[in-house]
Amino acid sequence: MKTRREFVQGLIFSVGGASLLSACGDVASIVATAPGESGRFYNNEEMAQISRISDLIIPRTETPGALDANVPGYLDALMSDWAREETRIGHREALKLITARLDDISGDFAGASEADANIALAELDAIAFAGDEALIGYRTLKGYVTQAYFATEEGAMEELQWLAMPGHWDPSVNITIED
Repeated sequence: MKTRREFVQGLIFSVGGASLLSACGDVASIVATAPGESGRFYNNEEMAQISRISDLIIPRTETPGALDANVPGYLDALMSDWAREETRIGHREALKLITARLDDISGDFAGASEADANIALAELDAIAFAGDEALIGYRTLKGYVTQAYFATEEGAMEELQWLAMPGHWDPSVNITIED
């Protein structure tokens, strides 16, 4: 049986997550953000929510988590620099719905303990992936989080253990030519 991370890794490879990094343009435009600190697209509350959800989807384990890889900063840059206005509006509306649904499940998602927040997000995830079309924004957000994570150096190098050139390369090899 595959672990959650193995499943997500396979999903990212099939979608081509590395293209996200080039879509964001200049890496310098990605601002490091802290939970609750506003970005260029997200306000303080939205950044806190994106940070909490990202951290719960890909927590720090023996490898860096979503917050270590600055996934909220990537999403902020993606929305501010790349997304069309229609996408931005839809994303904000989806985030409001996600917040309301998580609050309904947990009472207060922002103030919930990590265990209660994990339970609430797992329940929302189950509902969203069981076919609740009202939660298509959550499914999209989860895709953004995982794609952004595996497009970062932390996600690609440490989690996926990607190597630019596998194997040994020796640039100085004696070549003999036989007549």
